[in-house]
Amino acid sequence: MKSTMLLKNCTSYSSNRFARGLAKTLKPRPKLTGSQWADTYRMVAAGTSPEPGLWRTARVPYMREPLDMATAHSVEKVVIMAASQVAKSELLINVLGYYIDQEPSSIMMVQPTVEAAEAFSKERIDPTLQASPALRDKMSQPVDKEKGRSRKAGSTIRMKNFTGGYLAMVGSNSPAGLASRPIRVLLADEIDRFGSTQEGDPLKLAVQRTQNFTNRKIVFVSTPTTEVREGGPTIYSEFMKSDQREFMVKCQKCGERFEMSWGNVHWDKDGTGTVIEDSIRMECPHCHAKVRGNGKPDPYLLESGIWVAKVPEVKTVGYHLTSLCSPWVELKDLVSDFVEANRKKDKAGLQEFINLKIGEPWHEDEADLSLWEKLSERREFYPVAGLPKEILMFTCGVDVQHDRLEASIFGWAKDYESYGIKHVIIQGDPKLSEVWSTLDVALMEKFQLEDGRELTISCTFIDSGDGTLTDKVYQYTKQREHSRVFSIKGSSTIGKPIVDRPTNNNRYRAHLFVLGVDAGKRLIMQRLSNQDIGPSFVHFPRGRDNGFTEEYFKQLTAEVFVRKYERGKVYEGWKKIRERNEALDCYVYATAALELMKPTYELYVANANEGPKPTTKKIAKKKRSAVYSSIGDEI
Repeated sequence: MKSTMLLKNCTSYSSNRFARGLAKTLKPRPKLTGSQWADTYRMVAAGTSPEPGLWRTARVPYMREPLDMATAHSVEKVVIMAASQVAKSELLINVLGYYIDQEPSSIMMVQPTVEAAEAFSKERIDPTLQASPALRDKMSQPVDKEKGRSRKAGSTIRMKNFTGGYLAMVGSNSPAGLASRPIRVLLADEIDRFGSTQEGDPLKLAVQRTQNFTNRKIVFVSTPTTEVREGGPTIYSEFMKSDQREFMVKCQKCGERFEMSWGNVHWDKDGTGTVIEDSIRMECPHCHAKVRGNGKPDPYLLESGIWVAKVPEVKTVGYHLTSLCSPWVELKDLVSDFVEANRKKDKAGLQEFINLKIGEPWHEDEADLSLWEKLSERREFYPVAGLPKEILMFTCGVDVQHDRLEASIFGWAKDYESYGIKHVIIQGDPKLSEVWSTLDVALMEKFQLEDGRELTISCTFIDSGDGTLTDKVYQYTKQREHSRVFSIKGSSTIGKPIVDRPTNNNRYRAHLFVLGVDAGKRLIMQRLSNQDIGPSFVHFPRGRDNGFTEEYFKQLTAEVFVRKYERGKVYEGWKKIRERNEALDCYVYATAALELMKPTYELYVANANEGPKPTTKKIAKKKRSAVYSSIGDEI
């Protein structure tokens, strides 16, 4: 009797245990972000890192968003331009582990050479797979010659099979490896070191392997070298085609955010010219408070950081990572390396510092003197029946000189494709009312589109920076703010947004917008360099009466961005290569005007293909409310 009862109990227990195990097996795993997965399942193998054990994203808070974006369904492509010692290799391994465990797929990791691919596989990937149970249990075991073949298909150094997919490790110098199989997830590491093959650009070949997948994921990671190279793109060129996110930390004293940039690092010297180590610090560029000493960054400083996109309209997500953010790098070591390279006048050492420590490309002070010719040659004829029907909105930028006004009008289509409409020069002393009356005529013009729509200029920015004419500009714009004609002033501060909230603390109570000139010029130069018609491309019309002459294009390309190293300091900024630059300034102002109108512009983009377009009157009404929402308060 007892034996029977015992048998029944055992059978019941076994059944329940089986049922619980089956339910656990069949229960879907919760959907995790990339960082959540890494914090839960990724083990850092001993010998591969000074901090082995369970991965902690909190240790490198700047990696949380890149890791999440590299595994998000809403993002197709991620570009990471990174310095050394910022855990960029760990990010790639985390992304790899996520897809093996959460979304088994065909994965390819491309290294500069086959040898580098094999070394990364043996030294970084294999230890991680063995140390992380969530990954180890899914992997096919390699063939063991002593014990016979494994229970699953064997894996090798360059081909690792796992349940639901595989990982192919290839070198950019192996055309066969790049072109042999379809790939859903492409991870390309150190692309600046990729060579070229007889078949062409290896990065392009690898990307072509992903075209069959609507849910593909492309991740480019590299330490930068130069801005351009022969044989293929650089991480810098890819980053400049992204939304260009920078890590902005918060000053505890003034509450303002700023980039962890080298320009904010300062130090003092003694009488012999030697750096005083205790004086090394990072300052807030807004209030000049000391936010970091000569050692490693305080955790609270990194935890306060957020990623801010400089070009948010671009779909590709891009990150710039500097070793100034690294929790393992001391500021005094960076200063020492920089000062020593400057002392020796070592150009190679400076380039290495900029590439490996700051995470930026080496920039030679060389201007593309032929860019204006290229832009002039590609001018085109617009439709005879009217301006291109793709245009959704017009903006205008006005530059004020002592003897004239210059105004550029641009039309904006979907995905920030733009059309130069006209560049107007109004001769005369701006102190005279008739000059401004002529500008009124230009700003009130109605533009006929080939589909029958008739639109006017939605927003105009007028430069007030000239001290002798500032009051005149304020008087003019104050009376026309209802028509979205505003005063602006440029700021050369690196990292400042292209357009900020307005102030009106002048005697006329005119709204004054401060423009981030650096951000505006970077954005414009990126768009002018775009050779592919479509998103962000800039069209210019042929004709004699529109103002787009050779002189205009020379002015449009009259400045280049330079970086100089003098007396132990870095000097960055825009340098004139030609005397006149009014066309460039006008384009910056017109672009900033569109930035102010962004909510309305995005609404028009969304409705571009939906039924009849609204009338001019309705457009003006909608624009006003949207503009006000973009700056926070009704003005």
